[in-house]
Amino acid sequence: MIKNGTVIGAISQERLDRIKHSSSSKIPVDAINTLLKYFHLSIEEITCIGISYNSVEGLCVEKFYKEELETIYGCTHIPVFFTNHHIAHAYSSFFSSGLDDALIFVADGAGDYINGMQEAESLYIAKENKIEMICRRLQNPTIGRLTDERSYLLPHMPTFIQDYEISLGKKYSQITHLIELGRNGEGKTMGLAGYGAPLFNYNAYKKGDFLNFSLKYKDLIEEIFSLKVLSGKSYKEFIRNERANIASTVQLMLENTIIDLLDDVLSIYPCKNLVLSGGIFLNCILNGKIINKFNLDNFYALPPAGDDGQALGAAYYAYTKYGGLQNKFKISLPYLGISYSDCEIENALKNANLTYSFLEDDHLAKEIANHISVNKIVAIHRGKTEIGPRALCHRSILANPKCPDIKDILNYKVKHRESFRPFAPTVIAEEQFKYFDLKFESKFMNVATTVKEEYRCQLPGIIHVDGTARVQAISIESEAFIHKILMAVKQKIGFPIVVNTSFNVNGEPIVETPFDAIETFLKTEIDVLIIGNFLVDKSRI
Repeated sequence: MIKNGTVIGAISQERLDRIKHSSSSKIPVDAINTLLKYFHLSIEEITCIGISYNSVEGLCVEKFYKEELETIYGCTHIPVFFTNHHIAHAYSSFFSSGLDDALIFVADGAGDYINGMQEAESLYIAKENKIEMICRRLQNPTIGRLTDERSYLLPHMPTFIQDYEISLGKKYSQITHLIELGRNGEGKTMGLAGYGAPLFNYNAYKKGDFLNFSLKYKDLIEEIFSLKVLSGKSYKEFIRNERANIASTVQLMLENTIIDLLDDVLSIYPCKNLVLSGGIFLNCILNGKIINKFNLDNFYALPPAGDDGQALGAAYYAYTKYGGLQNKFKISLPYLGISYSDCEIENALKNANLTYSFLEDDHLAKEIANHISVNKIVAIHRGKTEIGPRALCHRSILANPKCPDIKDILNYKVKHRESFRPFAPTVIAEEQFKYFDLKFESKFMNVATTVKEEYRCQLPGIIHVDGTARVQAISIESEAFIHKILMAVKQKIGFPIVVNTSFNVNGEPIVETPFDAIETFLKTEIDVLIIGNFLVDKSRI
């Protein structure tokens, strides 16, 4: 929701319907109604509506969605603006960046259909509030689903699709299925890659290809199958034995291809501002490699770089098409969701028959630090929900980074997920460069970098097996209360750093309401729950 050029609200449907990666062709009425209610608005007060989509052809869905909106809301008078998938990605990131000009690179699994093909990757130049496409690469439409074995197992893959073109994002997903990490498991593949070594060095990009490079369905799949044959093992046995090395192989392929492509692009369009959008750029290892490779003035990847950023791009698009844009959009990332009153929180606690206390900010911050310092696990639900798939301390689980066992404790006892999954640090902004090898500020946990050598032994909880960490830096201006917690933690353990992971369990979306927070708290081994200024200590229940 945008008002007078300022983004005032955004929330993902999954936070409300509690279906992780909630995906549907239906109008997301839960999200729409929640924002309207939160801002005390009726649909009649909305000036215009933006919609983007995925895997459709042209603008053939316009009439369908206009009729759907009119049926649900009776809004026949409100103009509706439609934009395609990759343009929505470009708008979402550039107009959130605050930059005057930029090169925009969009890469994801798939966008919309164009002349029988489908968007794969695209490049744009943005200047003076205008975004123009340079070029794009197309891929063949998926045959069936990527979850089908014919899409990722070579013996099952029909010959006629083996030479079909595939996007970089879909290739990464294809290998994710091959190593049995499942749908939406790309983040797991990224984490697992750190435990392996590439089986071979693959690069889909050749110098000068620009966006004319070829990446086929069979690429990597064919080479991996050849290594399976040489091993003498069954397919399942080979995949399970080599899954970390296969993950490392596809991660290297992604890095090689995108970095070499950007090297060519930036030599032709020598822009010092790079904006990235699309699900691929949730890959924080890749983002860190890009930053280290290029001499940029500004690097920007939107926190909801994937499809949960589409609505933001569609809203920007509608706003500019309806009334133009005289000044830059304003957006206060990442806290754009819903907050809850003390009354709502206390009612939820009473309904759950929980014993609680109410503490003022200074006292509460010190209590949280005390618990963290003795290796208690603290869940925090406070203020407006973060936008994007990563919890940034408003819906987070916090822990002691000095505890050597904290990763296993969190994975097994709280998150109920694979042991190889890493956890991220949150640090005060003024000391982020002291502990981490950063070239730019890292506000949104979307860049992985190395932890400086002298601190690695002291901070085992936030370091991945490859020596990297996905950093969130908190300034006193951006989040005064979390900064206060970090300073209190520093007094206790010597570092203004906490382990930060999303407040959810495996397979569920991040918690949204006080009820969600209480439910997750009670079914896990989280020790302390903070909701607003209320504290619940499980040992006292």
